[in-house]
Amino acid sequence: MNDASSAAPAAAPSPVVGLGIVAIVVVAVIGWAIIGSKLFSDVTLFGGFLLLWHYANIEQLDIKRLPAALLGALVGIALAWQVVYLTQAIGGTGTLIGLLIMVAAIYLQVINVLPLFFNAAAMLYLTVAAAPLIQLKVDFVQLGLATVVGGIFFAAFIEAVKWIAGRLMPQAG
Repeated sequence: MNDASSAAPAAAPSPVVGLGIVAIVVVAVIGWAIIGSKLFSDVTLFGGFLLLWHYANIEQLDIKRLPAALLGALVGIALAWQVVYLTQAIGGTGTLIGLLIMVAAIYLQVINVLPLFFNAAAMLYLTVAAAPLIQLKVDFVQLGLATVVGGIFFAAFIEAVKWIAGRLMPQAG
């Protein structure tokens, strides 16, 4: 069997390599905090950081997985938003309709239908963006933009680091 569930976990980096990775992460986080705070509110800036967490831990920094991560994140944000919108527009009935839409989306993710849209990123962002504290304070459009711009920033940063490392590291073989 040759799938992700049968793959052996990657070996942990050495302590020195681990320090290098942490230094790179610190630079990326500071970079996003500076750039992102110029573009987005403090309340929505977390969208980019959440995408970084998902992209690194779930997608293993695979650039080919970035589109699904970004689209899924936007779907999750939209799912959280529509409950707020429908509740404000038509009251309790809107809440019920919004929750039914969320349940249908969760079902699509569970049965793996349209995985480009209904995936782990969608469920992560739905979980976070549907939290009452977030729903009551966040600008959903700005959260979506911060997520996409942050995701592209971090992916570009990571790809640049990989490219530089490939140039500096002696070639095996």
